[in-house]
Amino acid sequence: MTPAATAAPVPPKTRPIIPIVLGAAAIVVALIVVAGAVVVVAKKGTTSTASGPMTTASALTSVPTTATTTSYPTSTTRRTTRTSTSTTKATPTGTAALQGNPLFANFGAGLARQACNSVGWPFNNDAAKVFFDSVTPCLDTVWRSLVTTTTGLTYRSPQVLVPTGTVITSPCGTEEIGPRVAAFYCPGNQTLYMPPSGLQVDENGNQPIIYIAVFAHEFGHHIQEVTGISSAAWQQMRAEGVESAAGLEMSRRLELEAQCFSGMFVGSIVDSGGMFTQADYQTAYEDQLRGDHTGGPRDHGTDAHAQGWWRQGGDTGQIGQCNTWLAPPSDVS
Repeated sequence: MTPAATAAPVPPKTRPIIPIVLGAAAIVVALIVVAGAVVVVAKKGTTSTASGPMTTASALTSVPTTATTTSYPTSTTRRTTRTSTSTTKATPTGTAALQGNPLFANFGAGLARQACNSVGWPFNNDAAKVFFDSVTPCLDTVWRSLVTTTTGLTYRSPQVLVPTGTVITSPCGTEEIGPRVAAFYCPGNQTLYMPPSGLQVDENGNQPIIYIAVFAHEFGHHIQEVTGISSAAWQQMRAEGVESAAGLEMSRRLELEAQCFSGMFVGSIVDSGGMFTQADYQTAYEDQLRGDHTGGPRDHGTDAHAQGWWRQGGDTGQIGQCNTWLAPPSDVS
């Protein structure tokens, strides 16, 4: 089976801002997961989403610092085989790739702060190539360090393509760039596709941080791929049914995790000696209305949760805070 692309939807700018309100009951659910009463709820494919602003840096339920290891299926709906290039450890599978992924072993680990200065903004294909080429080393360097240090796995850099047009073919199939797809990642060739036609450049204009946040989300899907998260999730989704309620929840966990990874990266380049400031961070945060909207599947999460997970990653900077597999269903709805 060919891999499924993970697509980033375009945010509707007229959506209301919805704060996340979570209570003690959600924390109890998360702690029960850690204790071993893990309810396996699978969900559908991955797409990038975001939610409405919150009043605090971490309005989501606190993520537990440890994980149990119950049994999960280990293959993927996206491919017939999977090869690991790790020379030290095998790519984790099943629950070891989800709740217990070694990426989260050091709960407080984060991305090194750095001065990442992008060049221009992606107003057309030529400018987009220069822009994303200037940001890619920033993402690649810090994620390589975190992945290899915490997991012992061999890190593989993704490719980045800036295709023209609105219909794009990859090993994952054909994607039509439009209201539901702004950009996407294809695990089949480990490539990020960043077409200017999907990035709302006419509306967003010269605001590089907005495009960096989308780019960082898709890069997050690559991190899920190289650490075994994607394969384990897709196997579970296939077992449950990709369009089933359980399959869709699994998809939302993938997407919201990528949101958290995006926030982590943006937070790491703000006020770090480069061109981006706290004002840019707020601009990116306010753009994260990339959740599920009328007419589409419930595979990304609400605007509030998408934005909430993004900010949780950005404000805390801790990889353990992005472990959506330990979160109660109410935090990934």
